[in-house]
Amino acid sequence: MVENKKRVFDDLALEEAEKFLLEYQRQKPWYSGAMKTVCAKFEVLDDEFSMLRGHDPIHHIESRLKSVESAYEKLARRGYAQVAENLTQLKDIAGVRVICSYVEDVYDIADVFLRQEGVVLLQKKDYIEYPKPNGYRSLHLIAEIPVSLSKETRSVPVEIQLRTISMNMWASLEHEVSYKVNADLLDSYRAELKTCADEMHAVEKKMQGICHRIRNGK
Repeated sequence: MVENKKRVFDDLALEEAEKFLLEYQRQKPWYSGAMKTVCAKFEVLDDEFSMLRGHDPIHHIESRLKSVESAYEKLARRGYAQVAENLTQLKDIAGVRVICSYVEDVYDIADVFLRQEGVVLLQKKDYIEYPKPNGYRSLHLIAEIPVSLSKETRSVPVEIQLRTISMNMWASLEHEVSYKVNADLLDSYRAELKTCADEMHAVEKKMQGICHRIRNGK
């Protein structure tokens, strides 16, 4: 009897997983379109800033779509049932990372982006003004973007991270150390990583000041 119940449960779980996969595939063009739209918007803004101000605020842009496996696992971590209907609970399936030269560029480009027609801000977390305890800095936005396919237009959420070159470098190295080398870091190492983040931010502010003086001919 126990084995039969387990078999029924396994079959139901497999059926739900297959439904989830089909729903992900059905929604994927929307998320892909939203991701590409956001990238294009930032590229256009970068061109405009370069022409009007003689300065490219964006160093480069990265993008990714969360895999169906990652989406499935994240639902469980968030406490949601792993069913197709809950795919909409995830607002970061489409992700864009905008790497800027300076902190002021992050805020300038984000402000202009959020004022564009059709862009709706859902959530904002400013880890630059209020860094995480480990030293992590970045401006996180979740915004809905209008996407048009062949027969329909709808608003699709995209997670957008804006950070400077040094913030991105620190985050990449910290991730490498914390998650791939040694997940159980000693407190002393965590403190050193935090110090590095603070020192890099201080240097970055000095570099921005130098850039201002050069532009102003002082």
